[in-house]
Amino acid sequence: MFDFCKYMFELNCPIEGYVGLSITADQYKQITGKDYVPAA
Repeated sequence: MFDFCKYMFELNCPIEGYVGLSITADQYKQITGKDYVPAA
C-alpha cells in the first residue's frame, strides 16, 4: 500500500486520508517530505 500511496502522491492526488488506515504518519513524511498534521 505504501507504493500505491507514493504513486498517488506523484499524480498530485491527496493521500492524507490514507494515514492511519493504510500508511503511518512516518510513511507519509517519507512520501511527502512533510510532517502529517491531522485535520482539526
